[in-house]
Amino acid sequence: MTFTRRTGLALLAGVAFVPFAAMAQEDYPNRPITLVVPYGAGGTTDVSARQMATMAEKILGQPIVVENQPGASGTNAMRAVASAEPDGYTLIATTSSPSFVTPALRDVGYDPLADFTAIMNYSGPFHGVLVPADSPYDTLDALIEGAKSGAVTYGTAGAMGGAHLAFASVARETGATLQHVPFDGAAKATAAVLGGHVNAALVPAYRDLVKDGQLRLLGVLDGANDPDFPDAPTLKEAGLAAEFPSIVGIMAPDGTDPAIIAKLEAAFTEVAASDEFATFMTDLSQPVRIMSGEDLGKTIAENLNAYREIAKGLGN
Repeated sequence: MTFTRRTGLALLAGVAFVPFAAMAQEDYPNRPITLVVPYGAGGTTDVSARQMATMAEKILGQPIVVENQPGASGTNAMRAVASAEPDGYTLIATTSSPSFVTPALRDVGYDPLADFTAIMNYSGPFHGVLVPADSPYDTLDALIEGAKSGAVTYGTAGAMGGAHLAFASVARETGATLQHVPFDGAAKATAAVLGGHVNAALVPAYRDLVKDGQLRLLGVLDGANDPDFPDAPTLKEAGLAAEFPSIVGIMAPDGTDPAIIAKLEAAFTEVAASDEFATFMTDLSQPVRIMSGEDLGKTIAENLNAYREIAKGLGN
């Protein structure tokens, strides 16, 4: 075992300050909590995290201050929180990209499994496989079969992102020629499929465009059906091997006391399960997807391994 400063302090605390530690756990929280958001203000992750914080602070009895730390696809903030004191006063609202997509591709300066303890998951946007309403492809299977006889282009929010890697896995499994066209953000990929510049797009935030009849939803990349479109299959329901769930969850630095983790999990889960939060998320066009800390940790581990395997096949 590597003996770090954190390890040493923890051992000393365990020997010398057991009564004080027990008192601190019972008294937690006794000052404001910082919830770091690894993206800029105004995005869906930021807005949902702020609502979560506003509601949870009423349960915990202390303010929860949301702090935006954007940059490097969320990895800057993850690295900062990984090195924070594991006292329950610095948390992060993380998403798929800095938790398992980017770490599968390169060294990010932290280990999403060893350096964090998962608290709970409260959301995760569905990523749909979208085609224009007049597309000849009316099912996911038809799209893949079409890509076996000629190239099918699809747009995503960027190269080597989760959606790109997911369809790279589909192409490898099926032998289909699925040609990736990266865009600078999901909005531009959506505009491209609406304009007929690509055959399909893999993007979130598609509900209104599908309901208005501008786009057709062939399926979702995630391991659960979108409740707004229950007939749209998951990849496994379409006969494929893998699924790629998105997460929006809350984590703490590794070493945070289990009693504190349990208290935070209970508070945040109470918020996520409430009608008020469900209404808020519906208005935000975001799903509520609750997972325990244990299940969130397993999801991160499984997807980290899956994306590493896909990345190997792409030469990364």
